[in-house]
Amino acid sequence: MTLLSNRLQAVSKMVDTNARVADIGSDHAYLPVELIENNTIDYAIAGEVASGPMSRSKEDIDKFGLSKKIDVRLGDGLAVIEAADKIDTVVIAGMGGILICDILTRATENQLSNVNTLILQPNIGEPLVRHWLIENGFAIVDEDLLEDEHHDYEIIKAQKVTNSSELSEAQYLMGPILMKRKSADFINKWQRKLNSYQKAVANMKHAKEIDTKKIHKMQQYIKYVEEIL
Repeated sequence: MTLLSNRLQAVSKMVDTNARVADIGSDHAYLPVELIENNTIDYAIAGEVASGPMSRSKEDIDKFGLSKKIDVRLGDGLAVIEAADKIDTVVIAGMGGILICDILTRATENQLSNVNTLILQPNIGEPLVRHWLIENGFAIVDEDLLEDEHHDYEIIKAQKVTNSSELSEAQYLMGPILMKRKSADFINKWQRKLNSYQKAVANMKHAKEIDTKKIHKMQQYIKYVEEIL
């Protein structure tokens, strides 16, 4: 019996055995509970930015008798992490790409000192997240894409490296590992995206004010997607 949605199940599969996890914006702490119940990990921090969700998470953790293994903390983003926690894996799932990048950018050296793995699931703005990772010394080591309740979710796992290699524009857009795997969900997502890009270009060409820059960008996207599909 799992408490997790398909989306969070896919996130949980990316967590390494014996990782020390901080789940930021934990929402009922379902993910840490599941990871501990499955013996994947034995310690986690569930971070919440508001006291309502924090008390709900605490209640759920107490219900499972896991209050010694999951620390629920109130704080903004990675402020819930202290160096002494030896957290090596940070999970941020279910937020927009801009917010995820913002949370990571505001993290201090101290909060990120032991972190070598990031597992990120943006609801939108995946290319922004990939740009942040590459620009901040991380390499993308795994990706997943699934359709759940009519929404496409991408999950990106990255690890700290000494030299992160640049990605191509197509890889930032579609995901370097997802492009190689070309799963059925991937093909479905990009088929739909391709149709919406083509419609957008047609509409923009008929607009009173023609935005050539925007049209050119969309045409680039269409080219990348067509090449991959």
